[in-house]
Amino acid sequence: MIYKGGVILVIVIIVAILIIIAIIKYKTKFFKLNNVVLINGGIKSGKTSLTVYLAIKQHKIAHFKWWFRKYFLFKKNEEEPLLYSNVPIKYKYYIPFSSDILLRNKRVAYKSVCLLSEASLVADSQSYKDSNLNYETMLFCKLYAHETKGGYLFIETQSISDLHYSFKRVLNNYLYIHSCFKLIPFILVFKVRELMYSYDNESIVNNFDSDIEDSLKTLVITKGIWKKFDCYTYSSFTDDLNYDCVVLTKDDIEKLDLKSKDIVTFIKYKDLKKGGVKHE
Repeated sequence: MIYKGGVILVIVIIVAILIIIAIIKYKTKFFKLNNVVLINGGIKSGKTSLTVYLAIKQHKIAHFKWWFRKYFLFKKNEEEPLLYSNVPIKYKYYIPFSSDILLRNKRVAYKSVCLLSEASLVADSQSYKDSNLNYETMLFCKLYAHETKGGYLFIETQSISDLHYSFKRVLNNYLYIHSCFKLIPFILVFKVRELMYSYDNESIVNNFDSDIEDSLKTLVITKGIWKKFDCYTYSSFTDDLNYDCVVLTKDDIEKLDLKSKDIVTFIKYKDLKKGGVKHE
């Protein structure tokens, strides 16, 4: 009896989870994506998770269309669309995004999808002082859809204002992640808002009379997406460094002088005197 009761309980839980997922899926918003898609949100809001998911999903669509044309329309010579990314992705069709692609010394396969994570690291808002970089980024962004014959470019960044203007000039809308619920078993539930963007006055052109949460749409993906990328991928630049681990004793804490002796900064202060020093 206990064994049967346990089985029934497991079945009930599974059915309940499936019903919840079905309800959420029913209310999920399916966005119409432009050829250049920007995903924006706060630190660790799930930007990369959502971007990788959307990029893979878009590639699967492009790949299916390629397969259909090849075997049913007999277009044997069409290039197979691939997924290019500047961060490693465990995906069958993943190709590392390179500087040669960015500088247009090489091109991506037609109808392919490109993903640029932390795009401000590629070219930020302060890079405009480099005229050659301005020219190269302008050509890459403006001609991307032409070069790829209808491919998609997914850009992920924490702040739009930190992006180079060449990326912003090709945008007329973007996806903003308001929140992401990660505690639900097996799934990630995103609250996302589609916003219009105008580069001319560096503003988000949106007027909402209701509360911000009333205009949010739900997007649901499985946590399996986490197995396809490393959310701390750039830690590779510092993983080999020694970490600072000097722990003060209880006695040291009791005797601690709460006056700061210095300012930890990148700025070189010329006339800053050391704190805690008595001057006669």
